[in-house]
Amino acid sequence: MTQKRKIGLLIIVFVALICIYMWVRAWNQSEQAQANTMIRITDTEGDKIKKIALNIENGELNFEKENGVWYDALDHDIPINQSIMNEIADTVGSISANRKLKNADEAKDYGLDVPIYTIEYTDDNDDVISVYFGNNTGDNIYATLEGEKSIYTVSSQVIEDLNYTEEDLIQLDDYPSIGSGNLEKAVITQNKNSVVYDSADETQTEQIIAIAGGLGAVQLSTTADYCAEEKELSEYGLDEDLRAAVEVTYQEDEKEKKLTLYIGNRVGDDRYVMLNDSKIVYLVSDAICGNILNEEE
Repeated sequence: MTQKRKIGLLIIVFVALICIYMWVRAWNQSEQAQANTMIRITDTEGDKIKKIALNIENGELNFEKENGVWYDALDHDIPINQSIMNEIADTVGSISANRKLKNADEAKDYGLDVPIYTIEYTDDNDDVISVYFGNNTGDNIYATLEGEKSIYTVSSQVIEDLNYTEEDLIQLDDYPSIGSGNLEKAVITQNKNSVVYDSADETQTEQIIAIAGGLGAVQLSTTADYCAEEKELSEYGLDEDLRAAVEVTYQEDEKEKKLTLYIGNRVGDDRYVMLNDSKIVYLVSDAICGNILNEEE
C-alpha cells in the first residue's frame, strides 16, 4: 500500500469518527431537550411512598407499607406481590405530563369535575398527593392535581400501567418442578387411609409415572379464594376430615425436599387445591387431580 493511499484511508476514518461524534452529541442534546420539556406532576421516590390508593377500572384498591412490606390495607393476611407493588409505587411517584394547558376551560370540560380515575399516595412525611384523570384526548388523558387549577395531558399509558385487579396483585405460591425423574415417594391419605407409592418399588412404576405426570401438570394460576379462613375450608372440602392429602418427597438441586398438597371438592371440571402452610385455594383440573390421586378412570 502506497503512502498516499494510507493517508487517504486515515482521512476517511478520521472523518467517519467525527461524524459519529457529532451524531452522538446531537442525540444526547435531543434527549436532554426532551427531558427538560417534561412536566413532572408527581415527584416522589417509590421507596418514600407508604400508602397507595388506586381507583382505575377495577374498583378501589388500597395498600399500605409497614417495615418495608406492602399489605392490602383492609386485610394484612392477603399475600401481596412485593415486586409489582414497588413498580406501582415508582409509577405513581413519577407521573409526567407532556403538556400543560394554557387558558384552560373549567374542569368539567375535561371530565375532571367527576374524575374517571384517581390515584392517591401518601409519602413518608404524611403528605397526601392525589391525581385525578378525566377524558381521553387521542393517546393522552386530561389530569389535574388535588388543590390545583392547572390541567395537563398525560400519556394514557400511565393508566394502563396501573390497571390491576386485586387478583393480579396476589403473590401466588411457588410450585416446584416435579416429574417421574425426581419424584421419590408419594403418600396419599384419604378417609384416614394412607397408601405409599415409592419410585424404588418396581411394581409401582406405572402408578409413580401417573402421579408424577399429574404433579408435573399442576399450575397454580387460577384462584378460588386467596385468603381462606380455617372455618371456610369445609366449603371447599379442604378441612382435615374431608380433604385428600398428598405428601410428596422429591429431589431438587440434589437435595431431598417435601411438599404437601391438599385436594378437595369438585367444582365443574376442576377441584379445589391448597398447599400446606398456604391460605390460597386454587382450581386445578379434575383430570390432573385424578392422576395425582392415582384414581382409576
